[in-house]
Amino acid sequence: MWKLSVGCLVGIVLCLQYVSAQRPVAGKVAGNLNIEYSVRTNFAVVGRVPHSVAILSLTNRGKTPLPDRGYSIFFCHENFLFPVSYQEELGKYESAPYGGELMVDGYYFNFLHGCMYEMRAIDAGLAPSETKNITLYFSPFIVSKFDVFRNWYVTDDQGTQKVIGDTRDRGFVDDFKTPLNQLRRTDDLDSVPKQPQDRQDAFVPFMSGVLYDVTPKPRNQQIATPINLIDVTSTSNKWKIVTEHPDLVPAAKYLAAETKISIATPGTNNANTIKLSKKPRTSFPESVYGPITEEAYELVITPSQIEIGAAAPKGIINGIHTLISQQAWREVPAQVIKDGPRFAERALQLDIASNFYKPAEIKKIINLMAYYKLNRLYLQIWNNHGLRLDLGLGAVEVAGKRCHDLNEEICLMTQLGSDPDGRGKGNGHLTKEQFVNLLEYADKRGVMIVPSINVGDNARAMVVGMDRALKKNTLNPVGVSLFDETEVENLRMSGRYPKKDSAINPCRPETVQFVDYILKYLKSLYTESGQQFTRLHFASDFNTEQMMTSKHCFPTPPRNATELQEARSRLTAIKADFLAKLGTLFTAEGVDISGTVELFTGFPDSQFVSRMTIMDKSKRYPNIDAYVVNDDYMRFNPPSPPNMPIEFFSQRAQLLKNNGYKVLISPPHKTKFDTAYEPDPNAPGDYSVATRNVSLREAFAWVPNSRCCNLNLAPEEIAKEVTKHGCLTEPLCEPFADGVTGFDGTLASIDTRKLPEVETAIKLMSPRLMAFAERSWYEAPWESSFTASTPYQPPQRAANQPPALPPLNIEPTLNPDLAALENDYQRFRSLIGAKEVMRMASKGLPVFCAAPGARVVAEPTGNKLETSCMYPNMKVYSKNERGQFTELTTVPTQNVTIKCQYYIEQYRQLFECEEQEFNANLEKTPFQHVQDHITQRAAAQAEAIRQQQQQQQAFLAQQAMLARQRAAMLQQQQQNQQQQQGGQQQQGGQTAGTAQQTARRRNTQGQNQAAPRTPIAG
Repeated sequence: MWKLSVGCLVGIVLCLQYVSAQRPVAGKVAGNLNIEYSVRTNFAVVGRVPHSVAILSLTNRGKTPLPDRGYSIFFCHENFLFPVSYQEELGKYESAPYGGELMVDGYYFNFLHGCMYEMRAIDAGLAPSETKNITLYFSPFIVSKFDVFRNWYVTDDQGTQKVIGDTRDRGFVDDFKTPLNQLRRTDDLDSVPKQPQDRQDAFVPFMSGVLYDVTPKPRNQQIATPINLIDVTSTSNKWKIVTEHPDLVPAAKYLAAETKISIATPGTNNANTIKLSKKPRTSFPESVYGPITEEAYELVITPSQIEIGAAAPKGIINGIHTLISQQAWREVPAQVIKDGPRFAERALQLDIASNFYKPAEIKKIINLMAYYKLNRLYLQIWNNHGLRLDLGLGAVEVAGKRCHDLNEEICLMTQLGSDPDGRGKGNGHLTKEQFVNLLEYADKRGVMIVPSINVGDNARAMVVGMDRALKKNTLNPVGVSLFDETEVENLRMSGRYPKKDSAINPCRPETVQFVDYILKYLKSLYTESGQQFTRLHFASDFNTEQMMTSKHCFPTPPRNATELQEARSRLTAIKADFLAKLGTLFTAEGVDISGTVELFTGFPDSQFVSRMTIMDKSKRYPNIDAYVVNDDYMRFNPPSPPNMPIEFFSQRAQLLKNNGYKVLISPPHKTKFDTAYEPDPNAPGDYSVATRNVSLREAFAWVPNSRCCNLNLAPEEIAKEVTKHGCLTEPLCEPFADGVTGFDGTLASIDTRKLPEVETAIKLMSPRLMAFAERSWYEAPWESSFTASTPYQPPQRAANQPPALPPLNIEPTLNPDLAALENDYQRFRSLIGAKEVMRMASKGLPVFCAAPGARVVAEPTGNKLETSCMYPNMKVYSKNERGQFTELTTVPTQNVTIKCQYYIEQYRQLFECEEQEFNANLEKTPFQHVQDHITQRAAAQAEAIRQQQQQQQAFLAQQAMLARQRAAMLQQQQQNQQQQQGGQQQQGGQTAGTAQQTARRRNTQGQNQAAPRTPIAG
C-alpha cells in the first residue's frame, strides 16, 4: 500500500482548483443558477400605460460566488419587455449610450428580435445562497405558464452555451394564484380557473342509446328493428373485402389495414363480404345525399354482406370511416345509412413552421382528420420561425434549423424555447421525398394537402434563408433575393424584427419571379405523387410600412403628411395590381389561389377605401377559383366620424362570396384549437385578447352557414346594441347576392408556437375536432333558428357599403331553439364519451380529459358528495398518502387531489385525465366570486341607468309642467291683452264721442254769439 506525501496532496488540490478555474463560465453559471419566474399582476401602470409585472428571481445554489460579468443569459419572452423604454423606429432601447441596451439590476437587457432577449452580466455577482429579484415590466398580459418559454441558456466569451437546468420544464414558473395574475381585465370571467364545484354545477347527465350513432352525424341512418348485431371483426375469420373496380383497390387496401380483414382473392366465393361498389351519380340525388355528390355514400349492413356504394372513391372512403366507427365495439347492427357532407371544404390549418413535426407525427394528425371526414389539410411551410420544406433553393439549410447564432450564418437564431445547440424541437424540415410520401398518404385517406406560404408579412425564415443561400452560392445562385437592405432606413420595426427583414415586398419584380418558381416546384412534387396540384394558400397580408417606404412602390418617397396620405390611398391599388399578376401565374399553371380575408380586402385610408373593400375577382383571376378564409369575427370599426357606418369585419365573408369567392368560415372562438379547453394557467395552449379558451360545447354550438351569427363581441359595449346570441341584427347583416345560398366550408387551426410536442397538439384537437367535424358535415335542424330579425327598416345605401347603425331604441329579437341545441349537444357528448375517445386513444391518438366535478350538498340526513366526469363510464378517485388513487365516495375532511378514471380497469391505460385539488369546504369558488362581482356591477349599472332614466323622466315631467305653466301664463297674457285691447277700443270710442259733442257745443256757442236768440217752445 502506498502513501501520499503532503506535497502530493497539495498538488492534487491545486490541480483541482486549476481545473475548476478553467471550467467554462457558462457551465458554472448554468449549473449553479436557479431561476424562478413569477407574474405578480396584470394591472400595473407605468408611465400612464397599462403593464404587467413579473419578478425574475436569480439564486446562486452553488458553493462559490457567481461572476460579475463574462456571460449572458438568453431567453424567449413573447410579451414585450420594458415597452415604454423601447424606440420602435430605431429598434433599440432608449438608453443609447449603452448601445441600445437597458441597465437593470446589474444586467444589460438587449432585445434581439422576435421573442429573444439577452441579459448581459455587468455587475451581477451572486454569493452562495444569495438571491437577486429583478422586476420585469411587459405588455400585454400573461395568464398562463405556457406564455413563459423554456430553455433559458447561458453563453460566455469562449462561445460555450449551456441550458439552465431549472428551465428545461415549466417548473420554474410560479403558480398563478390570484385574480391579479389570472385575469386579463378586471371583469374577465372567462379567465377564472374552474374548480370542481364549477364543473359539477354545469354537469348534465349523459344520454343512453347512442352507442351505434356516428360522428359526424349522417343525414339518414335507419337501424333495423329488432336490433340484429353482427360481428364484423377479423377474429371471426369469415369476412372478406371485395371490389370489382380497379380505382377502388386503394380504398380496399386502406379498409383492410384499418380492420385487419383481408381482401378476397379474385374469383373466390365468400359467404360474408364487404363490397365496395361504384355507382352512377344519379343514384345519389341531392335531396337525399346533399350537394357534394362525389363524397356521398350509401352503407348497407346485413348479416351476410356489407356494401359501401358511392359515385367516386372519395365517397367510398367516407363510407369506410363510418363503418370502422361502427365497428369499434366488434358488433354492429343491421342498418342503412345514406349520407353526404354539407360542405365541400372541411379543413384544418396546421402550423409546422413555428415548431416542426416529423412526417410520422403529421400522419397522426392526418389520421385524426380522416376518421372524422375532414378533407383539407392546410400545411404552413414557412413563417418567421422556420422553413420546413426543401424547395431546391438551399434556403432550408439555414432556415430549417434554430440554434444560438447571432449572425444567423448556420441557422436561425433560437426562438420559442428551442435548444441553443440546434437539436430537439424547432429543428428539421421535410425533404422532397417525405413531402411526396405525405401527399400519397393523405390522398389514400381522402385528405388533400394545401401548401400554405407567406408572401408578404411573417416570412422571415424564407427571406433570411434565401439571403444566406445566395451569399453562399455566388457562382451558381438559385432563386432570387427577397429583401432589399437599402430600404430599411426609414422603415418602422415590423413584427418585432429590428432589421426589418420579416416581410416580402410585393412591389419588387423578384417577388413575382419567386412565386412563379414556388408554383412550378410544388406542381412537380404533386405530379410525382400522382396527384394534381390544385391550390396554393397565402397565410399573410403585406406590410404597409414596408410598402410606404419602398422605392419600388413609390420612386419618390412621401415626405410630408399630405404625401403620406396620398401614398396610403395608393396601397390598395398596388395590392390589386400584384394580385392580378398572381392571377396570371396561377391561371397559366391551372392552380386555384387561396388566402386570408385580409389578403383579398383593401388597406384602409381616410377617403375611399376600408377593410370592407373587396378585390374584384372578375378583374384579377376570373378563370380560376379563389378561396378565402374568413377568421375575423371579433373586430369592428366604430364609426369615425360618428356619421359614418359601422363596419363589422365578419361581414366581409358575404361581400367576398357575393363577388365570386369561395369562402371558408373560421371563427377563432369556435375553431382555434391551439387554445386550452378551460382557463387553466397550468394547461398548454394559446389565447388572445378576445378568446381565452374554447370549450367542447363552444366548438359544437355554432352555425357555419349563417351570414349573421358566430360573433364574439361580448366584451364590447356595442354588442349590447347590435347583437343577440352572437348574431347581428338584420339591418347590420350583409345579404347574399341572388343565386348565392351559403358559404363553401369551414376551417379549424393549430398554431404550434407554444406546442412543440405533437402529442400536446393532438390532445388539444381531440375531442374538439370531432365537434368541428359534426358542424362541418351535418346541418342540425336547430341551426336554422339562429337568424337575426328586427322590425327596423334600414335606409337606402350605396352598393357594397356597410349598413348604418340602427337607432338605439331598437331591440334585436331572436328566439333560437336552445332546447334542441342543448339536446343535440348532450347526444354528441354522450356518444364521443361512450365510444370515440376510447377508439382514438386505442389508435395511439391522445385525448383530453378534464378534471372532475365535485361538490358537497347539504341534506337533512347530512352532507352528500356529488361527482361527475367529462366522459361516461368513469368515476372520481382521490390520491392517498402513498400516491395511489382510490374511489372517492364520501365527503373528504381535508383537501385531496382528485381525477377521473374508467371504473373498468383495462380501459384506464388508454389516457389520463387532469388532476385537481378539491376543497370540500369551499363556500364560494373564485368563478362564483367574479360572477357575483360582474352581476353586482351590472345590477349597479342597471340601477344607475334606471335612476338616470327616472331623473330624466322627472326632469322631462318637470319640464312638461313648466311648459304647461308657461303655456297657461301665455294664454292668460293673451287674454289680458285682448281684454286691454277691447277696453282701449271702447274708451277710444267714448273719447271720440265726447270730442264730437264738445265740438258741436263750441260750434253752437259761436252761432249764438253771431245771431239773436230763438225762444224755446213751451
